[in-house]
Amino acid sequence: MRRLLPLALALVLGAAGAQDYVFGIVYDAGGKFDGSFNEGTFNGMEAAIADLEADGLEIELLEFEGTPETSAQGLRSISEQGAELIVAPGFNQADSIASVSQEFPFTNYVLIDAVVEADNVRSVLFKEHEGSFLVGYLAGLMTRTGTVGFVGGMDIPLIRNFDTGYQQGVSAACPECEIISNYVGTTPAAWNDPARAKELASVQRAQGADIVYAAAGASGNGVIEFMNEEKCFVPSGEVRTTPLRDVPVSDAYAEQCGDDAHPLFFIGVDSNQNPAGDTDADPATLNHGLTSMLKRVDTASANGAYDTAAGAFTPGTQVLGLAEDGVGWALDAYNAPLIPDATVDQLEGIRQAIIDGDIVVQPYE
Repeated sequence: MRRLLPLALALVLGAAGAQDYVFGIVYDAGGKFDGSFNEGTFNGMEAAIADLEADGLEIELLEFEGTPETSAQGLRSISEQGAELIVAPGFNQADSIASVSQEFPFTNYVLIDAVVEADNVRSVLFKEHEGSFLVGYLAGLMTRTGTVGFVGGMDIPLIRNFDTGYQQGVSAACPECEIISNYVGTTPAAWNDPARAKELASVQRAQGADIVYAAAGASGNGVIEFMNEEKCFVPSGEVRTTPLRDVPVSDAYAEQCGDDAHPLFFIGVDSNQNPAGDTDADPATLNHGLTSMLKRVDTASANGAYDTAAGAFTPGTQVLGLAEDGVGWALDAYNAPLIPDATVDQLEGIRQAIIDGDIVVQPYE
């Protein structure tokens, strides 16, 4: 049984009924169905609950959607209902976790993207720059124009870290390439403004970008929408030769773009957003999702659930990079037709070189 608690309901509902465990999630700005950060956290929890229930446990999941200003109320409401574990994705919740975790010492908390030191708090950080290097390297290989874009959400060091890693990856694959970076805004509203992100993608396209990486939460859906709608560009001069495979195109693409056009691509983030680039419900035809930088918030969420159920929850700070499978890039039925096996092998070599320390990706400082 799952209950989604808006602010008003969260404050009035009584304690959860009989079950083995009560887990909770308090979502960050952008909401549960952002297709990215929050939704990835939910997907990890949902998968863990399915596994635990298959083992005979009964688990109730309480969910809270509010704002950064109401996260403490959400955490407190779910804690008061006897939750053994609450996952809080987003640095905006750090102060709330610091306060509420002291009030409820027998509840475990998983905080993603920030650090709170407490006996019942696990803080999970990621090496976003490492995963972003990989997708940047792919973008540098695949760009036909020699210009790629980055659309960040809120302009903060965390998102600058995505941008920094991406730029290093692009430059490693294509030293002469140009990278255009823009940010949706400077407040938490930047995570939920797809119209502004779509506008930025349009501006970057006008400046020559044919691949745009969006690290912007729900705002990134605006970049995806733009690439799916625009679909292609017709070059005014020569284009770069890339290893991008020729694949069949949809009727809509053929009608809109013609034979002389080249496709546009987005790069997704956090969750695997590749399927969002499928405009004709056929993975075998051209997909506008080149890849996605996977930030395994789902793993962080699921591990908290497994460890709590096993009585093995430990507090402290975890930092997850390529070596820990905390970040990576998505290859699936939607983008595999685009990327040659030799390029996949090349990216695997880059990934291993980063893990081995032969390539050092500098974080944002």
